[in-house]
Amino acid sequence: MQDLTAKEADIKTGSSKLDDEIQSWLAIDRNESTCAQLLSMVKERQYTQLEAMLTNRMAFGTAGLRARMGPGYACMNDVTVIQTSQGFGKYLLEVQESLAKENGVAIGFDARHNSARFAKLAAVAMIRLGIPVHLFSDYTPTPFLAYSVRKYKTAAGIMVTASHNPKDDNGYKVFWSNGAQIIPPHDRNIAQHILENLEIHPEAWNIDLLGTSKLRSDPYADIFSNYYKDLENYVVGDKNSLASSNLKLTYTPMHGVGQKFMKQSFTVFGLNQFVSVLEQSEPDPDFPTVTFPNPEEGKSALDLAMKAADANGSNVIIANDPDADRLACAERSESGSWRVFNGNELGSMLGTIAYENFKSTNPNIPNEKLYMVASTVSSKFLKSMSQQEGFLFEECLTGFKWMANYALRKMAEGYTCLFAYEESIGYMYGTNVMDKDGISAGPVLAAYASKLYNKGSTLSQYLHSLYAKYGYHISNDSYYLCYDPPTIQTIFRALRDNGYPTHCGKYKIINVRDVTTGYDSSFEDKKSVLPTDPSCQMLTFSFDNGCVGTLRTSGTEPKIKYYTEIISPPQSESSREVLAEQLVDLKNTLIETFLQPEKHGLKAKSG
Repeated sequence: MQDLTAKEADIKTGSSKLDDEIQSWLAIDRNESTCAQLLSMVKERQYTQLEAMLTNRMAFGTAGLRARMGPGYACMNDVTVIQTSQGFGKYLLEVQESLAKENGVAIGFDARHNSARFAKLAAVAMIRLGIPVHLFSDYTPTPFLAYSVRKYKTAAGIMVTASHNPKDDNGYKVFWSNGAQIIPPHDRNIAQHILENLEIHPEAWNIDLLGTSKLRSDPYADIFSNYYKDLENYVVGDKNSLASSNLKLTYTPMHGVGQKFMKQSFTVFGLNQFVSVLEQSEPDPDFPTVTFPNPEEGKSALDLAMKAADANGSNVIIANDPDADRLACAERSESGSWRVFNGNELGSMLGTIAYENFKSTNPNIPNEKLYMVASTVSSKFLKSMSQQEGFLFEECLTGFKWMANYALRKMAEGYTCLFAYEESIGYMYGTNVMDKDGISAGPVLAAYASKLYNKGSTLSQYLHSLYAKYGYHISNDSYYLCYDPPTIQTIFRALRDNGYPTHCGKYKIINVRDVTTGYDSSFEDKKSVLPTDPSCQMLTFSFDNGCVGTLRTSGTEPKIKYYTEIISPPQSESSREVLAEQLVDLKNTLIETFLQPEKHGLKAKSG
């Protein structure tokens, strides 16, 4: 950075400490872009932002890293990726050296700005430690990286992605040798090893090493082939009937990586190829047609897909988020309007499809050896279904890291995991991938929809039949944005510091569960059976009218999320509309009483 060094002497921010931090950064960062960005911020006197970026460090947690790209230790950039990879590699050598040295680490990346470069820098860090790397040569869905870890029995996996975050963000997601995302204590131990290995060797920047090192291999073609061979196990019934279906479907990858991978999934299942949303079909890291590249946002994110579907006469829309691990779905109603299924409605359908498909091909396996998993904030539909059908059901803390690791433990005990999901449109159909996988869930849903349409039915009618059999499970979930961490602390402190509330407006609370502290009033010892997670704010309230409401913070975004559900037994006289109205009133009361958006300056979800 010779052209920048001369400018170091001109740095006068008025704070000698900040001057030192800026000069220290310029001395270690060899990326001209981030150095130029830092100097531009100095010139524009953005001292407060610079101090925050240079004096704070991203916290490495079970979700790995996720932050805005830019200079400084609080951001995703070459320096922090190298330091993270050095520490992670040292930890792997400490706890499973033989596996790391023999089978290496799998590394993948999405199509975001800098993702390929960050993946290459991570690979160089591993190779310098003598750890082989299976580095994908092109962008890939996150599920393919998780699949690679188990396929090659690697010590770990690294996926460079920020999933559905805004375009200026990126991330570093870590999978353990079992193919699932890491859980404690690995996150704490990796974080400590990162801090102990911050010094960057000059060769850490030498990406050319990847072209000559015998420790680097490219798994792309092999994984592509094997993933789809295993996907064939999910095909149930006659492919010819699927090919002759009158269902017309539109698909969007939301400017992400999914297009060619979903096409191949449809080919494997024998499905008619989907109509593409041309404006969103190719990877574009700027996500030009959407404010948030997240299909979970609903109609606001699926607007172009709906226009394409209308123009082509499609009945159903499916969508992936940019790294293709999530799946959204919408269906045209008789009136011509579009119904966007929420994550719980899709989870209810996909869970039932998983059960039906498995029993049709494995009728002799007893139900007591089967199980499904859902996050604790998701609908209790699968629990109600399990009570009728006799399979096992378990709820876990939010996040596939918990569900996948639980599933692996039960698999080791001889049980078969059919399905796992979380309400934020994440679905693990089967166990080819021990993480959410939109590339496999997509064709499974499309194939079942094709069968329904061949019979003159629809997904909405199918969902209604499930509610008639297992009871209505109506949920109302969303979020508020909060960019001020102290405000979040104030909100949750008010709900626990002076004793947990006994009422929320007119609604009586009969039980409180606080996962942050490990408290649960429903048990005699007042201890929650779910693992305590002090890093996340999460309170669940059970009401005397049968409703449940949960407030929690996101681990990757500046959000306070709320989840509410009301359940009625089968053959209940209450209509869906009446139940939905009751839930809306409770939801609104919960928000106004406990979150108080106006008082705390919270911003509601748009659209």
